[in-house]
Amino acid sequence: MKFGLDLYPHFGMDLPAPLAFDHAVQQVQAAHANGFDGIFASHHYLLGTTEQMFQPVPLLSRLAADAPGMTFGTAVFLLSLHNPVEVAELVATMDIICGGKFVLGVGQGYRDAEFSSFGIPKASRGSRLEEAVEVIRKLWSADHVTWDGRYFPLNDVTINPKPIQQPGPPIWVGGDTLHGVRRAAKIGDAWLASPRHSKGFIHQAVRSYKEQRDAMGLPVLSPIFFREMYVAKDRMEAEQEIKASFERLYQVYHQAGQPGEQYNRSFDELKKERIIVGNPQDVIEEIRDYQDQFGAEYMFFRSYYPGMDPSKTTRCIERFGQEVIPYFS
Repeated sequence: MKFGLDLYPHFGMDLPAPLAFDHAVQQVQAAHANGFDGIFASHHYLLGTTEQMFQPVPLLSRLAADAPGMTFGTAVFLLSLHNPVEVAELVATMDIICGGKFVLGVGQGYRDAEFSSFGIPKASRGSRLEEAVEVIRKLWSADHVTWDGRYFPLNDVTINPKPIQQPGPPIWVGGDTLHGVRRAAKIGDAWLASPRHSKGFIHQAVRSYKEQRDAMGLPVLSPIFFREMYVAKDRMEAEQEIKASFERLYQVYHQAGQPGEQYNRSFDELKKERIIVGNPQDVIEEIRDYQDQFGAEYMFFRSYYPGMDPSKTTRCIERFGQEVIPYFS
Protein backbone atom coordinates (compact mmCIF):
# COMPACT_ATOMS: atom_id res chain seq x y z
CA MET A 1 0.00 0.00 0.00
CA LYS A 2 1.38 3.40 -0.99
CA PHE A 3 0.39 6.76 0.45
CA GLY A 4 0.81 10.29 -0.82
CA LEU A 5 0.05 13.87 0.13
CA ASP A 6 -1.84 16.39 -1.94
CA LEU A 7 -0.49 19.85 -1.11
CA TYR A 8 -3.70 21.45 -2.34
CA PRO A 9 -2.02 24.80 -3.08
CA HIS A 10 -5.39 26.63 -2.87
CA PHE A 11 -5.73 28.95 0.08
CA GLY A 12 -7.54 32.06 1.22
CA MET A 13 -6.30 35.62 0.94
CA ASP A 14 -5.98 35.71 4.72
CA LEU A 15 -2.76 33.65 4.38
CA PRO A 16 0.06 35.59 2.65
CA ALA A 17 1.46 33.68 -0.33
CA PRO A 18 5.08 33.55 0.94
CA LEU A 19 3.88 32.07 4.22
CA ALA A 20 1.72 29.56 2.36
CA PHE A 21 4.73 28.48 0.31
CA ASP A 22 6.79 28.04 3.49
CA HIS A 23 4.07 25.78 4.87
CA ALA A 24 4.05 23.76 1.63
CA VAL A 25 7.78 23.16 2.05
CA GLN A 26 7.26 22.09 5.66
CA GLN A 27 4.51 19.66 4.66
CA VAL A 28 6.68 18.05 1.98
CA GLN A 29 9.57 17.72 4.40
CA ALA A 30 7.24 16.13 6.97
CA ALA A 31 5.87 13.70 4.39
CA HIS A 32 9.38 12.76 3.26
CA ALA A 33 10.53 12.18 6.83
CA ASN A 34 7.48 10.10 7.78
CA GLY A 35 7.21 7.43 5.12
CA PHE A 36 4.95 8.91 2.44
CA ASP A 37 5.54 7.83 -1.14
CA GLY A 38 4.23 10.74 -3.23
CA ILE A 39 3.53 14.47 -3.40
CA PHE A 40 0.76 15.84 -5.63
CA ALA A 41 -0.62 19.28 -6.46
CA SER A 42 -3.88 20.51 -7.96
CA HIS A 43 -4.45 23.02 -10.76
CA HIS A 44 -6.73 26.00 -11.38
CA TYR A 45 -6.63 29.53 -12.74
CA LEU A 46 -8.40 32.79 -11.94
CA LEU A 47 -9.70 32.13 -8.45
CA GLY A 48 -10.73 35.74 -7.93
CA THR A 49 -10.40 38.12 -5.01
CA THR A 50 -11.02 35.74 -2.11
CA GLU A 51 -8.97 32.65 -3.08
CA GLN A 52 -5.49 32.06 -4.52
CA MET A 53 -3.55 29.08 -5.85
CA PHE A 54 0.04 28.19 -6.73
CA GLN A 55 0.62 26.69 -10.16
CA PRO A 56 1.54 23.00 -9.78
CA VAL A 57 4.46 22.48 -12.18
CA PRO A 58 6.80 25.20 -10.87
CA LEU A 59 5.72 24.38 -7.32
CA LEU A 60 6.49 20.67 -7.66
CA SER A 61 9.75 21.41 -9.47
CA ARG A 62 10.96 23.44 -6.49
CA LEU A 63 9.68 20.98 -3.87
CA ALA A 64 11.29 17.95 -5.51
CA ALA A 65 14.60 19.13 -4.08
CA ASP A 66 13.22 18.68 -0.55
CA ALA A 67 12.08 15.10 -1.07
CA PRO A 68 14.50 13.05 -3.19
CA GLY A 69 13.19 9.62 -4.10
CA MET A 70 9.52 10.50 -3.78
CA THR A 71 6.98 10.39 -6.60
CA PHE A 72 5.64 13.79 -7.70
CA GLY A 73 2.59 14.46 -9.81
CA THR A 74 -0.36 16.63 -10.79
CA ALA A 75 -3.82 15.84 -9.50
CA VAL A 76 -5.09 17.07 -11.79
CA PHE A 77 -3.55 19.22 -14.53
CA LEU A 78 -6.18 20.94 -16.69
CA LEU A 79 -4.98 19.45 -19.94
CA SER A 80 -7.96 20.67 -22.00
CA LEU A 81 -6.65 24.23 -21.62
CA HIS A 82 -3.16 23.46 -22.95
CA ASN A 83 -1.28 22.44 -26.06
CA PRO A 84 0.09 18.89 -25.71
CA VAL A 85 3.51 19.90 -27.05
CA GLU A 86 3.93 22.25 -24.10
CA VAL A 87 2.74 19.64 -21.62
CA ALA A 88 4.85 16.83 -23.11
CA GLU A 89 8.00 18.91 -22.71
CA LEU A 90 7.09 20.20 -19.23
CA VAL A 91 6.44 16.69 -17.96
CA ALA A 92 9.55 15.25 -19.60
CA THR A 93 11.59 17.86 -17.73
CA MET A 94 9.76 17.10 -14.48
CA ASP A 95 10.37 13.37 -14.91
CA ILE A 96 14.10 14.02 -15.20
CA ILE A 97 14.09 16.35 -12.18
CA CYS A 98 12.27 13.67 -10.16
CA GLY A 99 14.56 10.84 -11.25
CA GLY A 100 11.93 9.09 -13.35
CA LYS A 101 9.19 9.31 -10.72
CA PHE A 102 6.66 11.79 -12.12
CA VAL A 103 2.96 11.12 -12.72
CA LEU A 104 0.77 13.22 -15.00
CA GLY A 105 -2.73 13.36 -13.57
CA VAL A 106 -5.07 15.10 -16.01
CA GLY A 107 -8.66 16.31 -16.14
CA GLN A 108 -10.92 18.23 -18.49
CA GLY A 109 -11.84 21.11 -16.14
CA TYR A 110 -15.24 22.58 -15.49
CA ARG A 111 -14.98 26.30 -14.59
CA ASP A 112 -16.45 28.68 -17.16
CA ALA A 113 -13.98 31.48 -16.34
CA GLU A 114 -11.03 29.28 -17.26
CA PHE A 115 -12.36 28.25 -20.65
CA SER A 116 -13.61 31.69 -21.66
CA SER A 117 -10.35 33.37 -20.61
CA PHE A 118 -8.27 30.88 -22.62
CA GLY A 119 -10.60 31.29 -25.59
CA ILE A 120 -11.43 27.59 -25.66
CA PRO A 121 -15.03 26.38 -26.08
CA LYS A 122 -16.01 24.47 -22.98
CA ALA A 123 -17.99 22.02 -25.11
CA SER A 124 -14.73 20.81 -26.70
CA ARG A 125 -13.01 19.95 -23.42
CA GLY A 126 -13.56 16.19 -23.53
CA SER A 127 -12.40 15.69 -27.11
CA ARG A 128 -9.43 18.03 -26.56
CA LEU A 129 -8.42 15.98 -23.52
CA GLU A 130 -8.57 12.70 -25.43
CA GLU A 131 -6.54 13.99 -28.37
CA ALA A 132 -3.98 15.72 -26.16
CA VAL A 133 -3.28 12.51 -24.21
CA GLU A 134 -2.66 10.60 -27.42
CA VAL A 135 -0.35 13.30 -28.80
CA ILE A 136 1.63 13.49 -25.56
CA ARG A 137 2.22 9.74 -25.54
CA LYS A 138 3.55 9.87 -29.10
CA LEU A 139 5.86 12.82 -28.38
CA TRP A 140 7.32 11.07 -25.34
CA SER A 141 8.13 7.84 -27.09
CA ALA A 142 8.95 8.65 -30.73
CA ASP A 143 10.81 11.02 -33.02
CA HIS A 144 9.48 12.67 -36.19
CA VAL A 145 5.88 12.74 -35.00
CA THR A 146 3.21 13.68 -37.51
CA TRP A 147 -0.33 14.09 -36.29
CA ASP A 148 -3.35 15.08 -38.36
CA GLY A 149 -5.81 15.72 -35.56
CA ARG A 150 -8.78 17.94 -34.94
CA TYR A 151 -7.02 20.35 -32.57
CA PHE A 152 -3.25 19.80 -32.57
CA PRO A 153 -1.77 19.19 -36.04
CA LEU A 154 1.93 18.26 -36.04
CA ASN A 155 4.32 17.75 -38.94
CA ASP A 156 7.51 15.77 -38.40
CA VAL A 157 8.31 17.11 -34.91
CA THR A 158 10.48 15.74 -32.12
CA ILE A 159 10.85 16.70 -28.47
CA ASN A 160 14.04 16.33 -26.46
CA PRO A 161 14.86 15.51 -23.79
CA LYS A 162 12.38 12.73 -23.47
CA PRO A 163 11.23 11.46 -20.06
CA ILE A 164 13.25 8.87 -18.19
CA GLN A 165 10.20 6.61 -17.93
CA GLN A 166 9.49 4.95 -21.23
CA PRO A 167 7.22 4.88 -23.11
CA GLY A 168 6.35 7.73 -20.73
CA PRO A 169 5.21 8.63 -17.22
CA PRO A 170 1.88 7.16 -16.05
CA ILE A 171 -1.18 9.20 -17.01
CA TRP A 172 -3.97 9.14 -14.43
CA VAL A 173 -7.26 10.52 -15.72
CA GLY A 174 -9.90 12.11 -13.53
CA GLY A 175 -13.60 11.77 -14.24
CA ASP A 176 -16.50 13.15 -12.19
CA THR A 177 -19.27 11.37 -14.11
CA LEU A 178 -19.66 7.82 -15.37
CA HIS A 179 -19.00 9.12 -18.89
CA GLY A 180 -15.75 10.63 -17.62
CA VAL A 181 -14.80 7.36 -15.94
CA ARG A 182 -15.31 5.47 -19.20
CA ARG A 183 -13.09 8.03 -20.93
CA ALA A 184 -10.44 7.44 -18.27
CA ALA A 185 -10.65 3.71 -18.99
CA LYS A 186 -10.07 4.38 -22.69
CA ILE A 187 -7.15 6.81 -22.55
CA GLY A 188 -5.52 6.56 -19.13
CA ASP A 189 -3.29 4.24 -17.18
CA ALA A 190 -5.69 4.52 -14.23
CA TRP A 191 -8.84 6.31 -13.15
CA LEU A 192 -8.13 8.96 -10.52
CA ALA A 193 -11.01 9.08 -8.04
CA SER A 194 -11.69 12.57 -6.70
CA PRO A 195 -11.96 13.34 -2.99
CA ARG A 196 -15.40 14.73 -3.79
CA HIS A 197 -16.68 11.29 -4.79
CA SER A 198 -18.85 9.35 -2.36
CA LYS A 199 -18.31 5.63 -1.95
CA GLY A 200 -21.67 5.09 -3.64
CA PHE A 201 -20.46 6.82 -6.79
CA ILE A 202 -17.13 4.98 -6.65
CA HIS A 203 -18.95 1.63 -6.69
CA GLN A 204 -20.79 2.66 -9.87
CA ALA A 205 -17.61 4.06 -11.37
CA VAL A 206 -15.59 0.91 -10.74
CA ARG A 207 -18.22 -1.13 -12.60
CA SER A 208 -18.23 1.27 -15.55
CA TYR A 209 -14.43 1.32 -15.65
CA LYS A 210 -14.24 -2.48 -15.63
CA GLU A 211 -16.86 -2.82 -18.37
CA GLN A 212 -14.98 -0.39 -20.62
CA ARG A 213 -11.57 -1.97 -20.01
CA ASP A 214 -12.96 -5.49 -20.53
CA ALA A 215 -14.52 -4.38 -23.82
CA MET A 216 -11.12 -3.13 -24.97
CA GLY A 217 -9.26 -6.20 -23.76
CA LEU A 218 -7.20 -4.14 -21.32
CA PRO A 219 -6.20 -4.99 -17.74
CA VAL A 220 -8.44 -3.63 -14.98
CA LEU A 221 -6.47 -1.71 -12.38
CA SER A 222 -7.52 -0.42 -8.99
CA PRO A 223 -8.48 3.27 -8.93
CA ILE A 224 -6.01 5.77 -7.60
CA PHE A 225 -7.75 7.22 -4.56
CA PHE A 226 -7.43 10.93 -3.86
CA ARG A 227 -9.27 11.28 -0.53
CA GLU A 228 -9.97 13.76 2.25
CA MET A 229 -8.09 12.75 5.42
CA TYR A 230 -7.44 14.22 8.81
CA VAL A 231 -6.04 12.39 11.81
CA ALA A 232 -5.72 13.73 15.36
CA LYS A 233 -5.51 12.25 18.84
CA ASP A 234 -9.29 11.62 18.85
CA ARG A 235 -12.23 11.87 16.46
CA MET A 236 -13.82 14.91 18.09
CA GLU A 237 -10.63 16.94 17.85
CA ALA A 238 -10.07 15.86 14.23
CA GLU A 239 -13.56 16.86 13.13
CA GLN A 240 -13.49 20.17 15.00
CA GLU A 241 -10.18 21.17 13.43
CA ILE A 242 -11.37 20.80 9.83
CA LYS A 243 -15.15 21.30 9.93
CA ALA A 244 -15.43 25.02 9.15
CA SER A 245 -12.72 25.03 6.48
CA PHE A 246 -14.03 21.84 4.88
CA GLU A 247 -17.57 23.24 4.61
CA ARG A 248 -16.14 26.44 3.13
CA LEU A 249 -14.34 24.48 0.39
CA TYR A 250 -17.41 22.47 -0.54
CA GLN A 251 -19.50 25.63 -0.75
CA VAL A 252 -16.96 26.88 -3.31
CA TYR A 253 -17.47 23.66 -5.30
CA HIS A 254 -21.21 24.15 -5.18
CA GLN A 255 -21.06 27.80 -6.27
CA ALA A 256 -18.59 27.07 -9.09
CA GLY A 257 -20.86 24.44 -10.62
CA GLN A 258 -18.58 21.48 -9.96
CA PRO A 259 -20.14 18.52 -11.82
CA GLY A 260 -20.90 15.12 -10.40
CA GLU A 261 -22.51 14.84 -7.00
CA GLN A 262 -24.16 17.36 -4.67
CA TYR A 263 -21.81 19.47 -2.55
CA ASN A 264 -24.21 21.88 -0.84
CA ARG A 265 -24.42 19.71 2.25
CA SER A 266 -23.48 19.87 5.91
CA PHE A 267 -20.21 18.53 7.26
CA ASP A 268 -22.03 15.67 8.98
CA GLU A 269 -23.54 14.61 5.64
CA LEU A 270 -20.33 15.01 3.65
CA LYS A 271 -18.08 13.19 6.08
CA LYS A 272 -19.95 9.89 5.89
CA GLU A 273 -18.57 8.77 2.55
CA ARG A 274 -15.91 11.33 1.66
CA ILE A 275 -13.66 11.92 4.67
CA ILE A 276 -11.26 9.58 6.42
CA VAL A 277 -11.21 11.28 9.80
CA GLY A 278 -10.56 10.41 13.43
CA ASN A 279 -7.82 8.97 15.60
CA PRO A 280 -5.13 6.73 14.07
CA GLN A 281 -7.14 3.55 14.61
CA ASP A 282 -10.23 5.13 13.01
CA VAL A 283 -8.15 6.08 9.99
CA ILE A 284 -6.58 2.61 9.73
CA GLU A 285 -10.03 1.02 9.71
CA GLU A 286 -11.28 3.41 7.03
CA ILE A 287 -8.30 2.66 4.78
CA ARG A 288 -8.79 -1.07 5.30
CA ASP A 289 -12.38 -0.58 4.15
CA TYR A 290 -11.12 0.95 0.90
CA GLN A 291 -8.86 -2.05 0.47
CA ASP A 292 -11.71 -4.48 1.15
CA GLN A 293 -14.32 -2.72 -1.01
CA PHE A 294 -12.21 -1.46 -3.91
CA GLY A 295 -8.81 -3.15 -3.75
CA ALA A 296 -7.11 0.18 -3.06
CA GLU A 297 -3.35 0.11 -3.60
CA TYR A 298 -2.49 3.83 -3.78
CA MET A 299 -4.15 6.57 -1.75
CA PHE A 300 -3.12 10.16 -1.38
CA PHE A 301 -4.77 12.70 0.84
CA ARG A 302 -5.77 16.30 1.13
CA SER A 303 -5.39 17.43 4.74
CA TYR A 304 -5.39 21.20 4.35
CA TYR A 305 -8.49 23.30 3.67
CA PRO A 306 -8.56 27.05 2.99
CA GLY A 307 -8.81 29.02 6.20
CA MET A 308 -7.31 26.48 8.59
CA ASP A 309 -3.95 26.76 10.33
CA PRO A 310 -1.47 24.98 8.00
CA SER A 311 0.66 23.92 10.98
CA LYS A 312 -2.19 21.57 11.94
CA THR A 313 -1.81 19.88 8.58
CA THR A 314 1.88 19.31 9.28
CA ARG A 315 1.02 17.67 12.61
CA CYS A 316 -1.56 15.51 10.83
CA ILE A 317 1.07 14.37 8.30
CA GLU A 318 3.48 13.45 11.06
CA ARG A 319 0.87 11.52 13.02
CA PHE A 320 -0.28 9.63 9.91
CA GLY A 321 3.29 8.68 9.06
CA GLN A 322 4.15 7.58 12.57
CA GLU A 323 0.93 5.81 13.57
CA VAL A 324 -0.89 4.75 10.38
CA ILE A 325 1.65 4.00 7.63
CA PRO A 326 3.53 1.39 9.71
CA TYR A 327 0.35 -0.67 9.92
CA PHE A 328 0.34 -1.06 6.12
CA SER A 329 4.08 -1.56 5.67
